[in-house]
Amino acid sequence: MKRFFSFIAIFLLSLTFVSALDKDLFFTAGPKLMLNTDDSTKSAPSPIMYSLGVGGDFLFENNILLQAHGSFFTNYYLWDGTTAQPAEVENRTATTLSAMIDLTGGYTFRLADSQKHLLSVTGGLGFFARYAILSNGVDEDSPNRDTGTKAGDDVSSINSTFFSDLNFLYPELSFSYSYVLSELWKIGGEARTYIPLGSLMNENGADGMIFSLALKISYK
Repeated sequence: MKRFFSFIAIFLLSLTFVSALDKDLFFTAGPKLMLNTDDSTKSAPSPIMYSLGVGGDFLFENNILLQAHGSFFTNYYLWDGTTAQPAEVENRTATTLSAMIDLTGGYTFRLADSQKHLLSVTGGLGFFARYAILSNGVDEDSPNRDTGTKAGDDVSSINSTFFSDLNFLYPELSFSYSYVLSELWKIGGEARTYIPLGSLMNENGADGMIFSLALKISYK
């Protein structure tokens, strides 16, 4: 796993040396909705997380776009005896520090023969890195009312789930629009859909699918 994330870091660093027509640093802010199809536990209805992000756009002369992006947010989780589930605040065991790392490629369209309206369509992979810690106010020895296990042990089980069965790998599709304000600044928005590969492999369907909307501000 360490080698895997080391590869991602090297890839992101290498992009800064790519000879491209445009290299933009951009910032994002907005909500993410995680689909929760479980109805048999005290898990939360599909939770909404609010994220902040930073990334880079690398646009070539043929309008091919490469993009690297990371968004950061938190969420509550519980352990149901089998897997980690999103939790409401009153049923939480763990607070999860989350980062979605996007590595995508696609094409940028210049709309209406204008250099100011840009529509980008990209696809690629999202790497969902999560680390759970014991939530504030939850004692390490507090028993799970459903399974009888201790909260500290549940946190360990939650972390194990995050990095097993490809639960960290999310193929994605994104659309973004930018309006060119000046030679230095662009403003717009983006929408992303993340498909939970691990959930599909485990026959849990769309459980864990993520939908993201965000304001996007770019600086050259």
